[in-house]
Amino acid sequence: MQIKKSRYKAHLFICNKSRTDGRKSCGHEVDPDLKTILKNEIRERGWKLFVRVSDCGCLGVCDAGPNIMIYPQKIWLSAVTRDDIPEILHILEEIMEA
Repeated sequence: MQIKKSRYKAHLFICNKSRTDGRKSCGHEVDPDLKTILKNEIRERGWKLFVRVSDCGCLGVCDAGPNIMIYPQKIWLSAVTRDDIPEILHILEEIMEA
């Protein structure tokens, strides 16, 4: 095992877990372009080296989804839509300025 310190100031985990039993899940609700839009906006702002955007599996709160976690700041965003992108970018801007 190697232990390294991450270069990222923030890491966004976008849940894309889809349940197969008919119950609500983030994967059924999340905008398929959300990750691409966020990555493009982050790149345009010059934050690519410091902000990582990843898909992830179940975060355990499907009923509140789609969900995004921002770490290490412990910020949890629920019921996320494309309309929330400006606010997400504002949160990231504050993190980048800290």
